[in-house]
Amino acid sequence: MALPTRRLQTLAAILEQPAEFPPTAWLCAPPEVGRWLPDSPAAVVLTAAAGAPVPAPPGMRRILFMDEVQLLMERLLRQVPGASPMLRVQVLSRYREHAEFPALTAQPDTLAYYLADAVRHGTLEPADALNHLLRYFSHFTLEAAQHILAKAFLRQGE
Repeated sequence: MALPTRRLQTLAAILEQPAEFPPTAWLCAPPEVGRWLPDSPAAVVLTAAAGAPVPAPPGMRRILFMDEVQLLMERLLRQVPGASPMLRVQVLSRYREHAEFPALTAQPDTLAYYLADAVRHGTLEPADALNHLLRYFSHFTLEAAQHILAKAFLRQGE
């Protein structure tokens, strides 16, 4: 029986491209979920055969199957296109610890903050961030949406 294959990476790298891994693989990360950061070590453990044991790498534990991670990241990116590595880790952590997906689009200030974060990380264009904010809060005028997004940029600079 072949041993599982391990791909050691950072948590951010895995969450950036979760679809690269088979849905039945395990995401492994450090056991202290509250201390996860984008550069935390992580691994995806692939099983060679059904029913084979899936040991986690030393210092890590099995967190979720990759299909669940893939669905979680897809949902996140629908709500916050270009989500930063830190937001991806925070969402995974919250899901793991509290079995919930945070309300990222419930408040315009919250969504604007995350969109501004994506713009700062270079994963979203400012115009796309504004359009996305207006998609969720279409009753806002363009000026109001611009003001909310500008406040979010200023808040991040603090």
